[in-house]
Amino acid sequence: MTQQNPQFVKMSKWMRKSSMQFFDRNPDVLGVPSFVPLGHKMVVDVMSTGFEAVTRDTFFITCRARQILSNNLKSDVYREEDIFKAELELNKLLDQMHEYFDTRIHQGELKLQMGGFDPASMQRLVSNYETKSCTNAVTQYLDILAKADNYLTIVQYLWVTSELSDNPNEAMQVKLNIEREVKTNLYAIARASTGHYNNIRRICNEVVEKRKVERAKQSERDKEREAQAKQKAAQKTAKKAAAAEKRKEEARLRRETERKDALSVAQSHQDQLVTAAAA
Repeated sequence: MTQQNPQFVKMSKWMRKSSMQFFDRNPDVLGVPSFVPLGHKMVVDVMSTGFEAVTRDTFFITCRARQILSNNLKSDVYREEDIFKAELELNKLLDQMHEYFDTRIHQGELKLQMGGFDPASMQRLVSNYETKSCTNAVTQYLDILAKADNYLTIVQYLWVTSELSDNPNEAMQVKLNIEREVKTNLYAIARASTGHYNNIRRICNEVVEKRKVERAKQSERDKEREAQAKQKAAQKTAKKAAAAEKRKEEARLRRETERKDALSVAQSHQDQLVTAAAA
């Protein structure tokens, strides 16, 4: 049973500041606003550090990386099933965490019932923590946090009612071991998502860098072809100019020859007239 009108805690209050600044750097990212009811400080602490990392990691893997690779790879090179197996592995881990906490909650509720307590009457003192889900994996992560919080509340009840052990020292040790195990499992999600993020980002960086090199080479080839085209055009223009100049010179020579021939004919005619007059 959860208390009436729980406190609403804004993200700016509970999310730990980091150098990621995912939401500041991605203001246009589509996210679904919601909240997650939590009461255990350890779970809140895990969320305060892991939420932004899981959001950044899964958004990059499922959304941003596809854009990068689709824009920089040809269809005969880019095989999604090879590059994005990280999604399958992360989803498998989330399913395992769901199963883990569902099983533990069921076992805890049975133990409460065996002790004569009704799980439905168990009081939960929670606050509603504001969230924003940008991927389905983030939604799953928040659901798992809520289940972890519920499970730890059940463990607290079992410890208070001596249902963990009749020996106080043993009961405390069991409780602490459970809390450590829960904490380890929750942190494992963020560690796994960041590991996959680093791997996919490395692949994207390699692809982008390779594409840059290919574009630089293509640019050099284009420049070389352009220079060759200009050289051929210049040679063609020069050849045309030379041909025109040759034709012009040939025409001048023809005119000069014709003029000389005409003068020769005229001179010959004049000479004939002079000879005839002398006779």
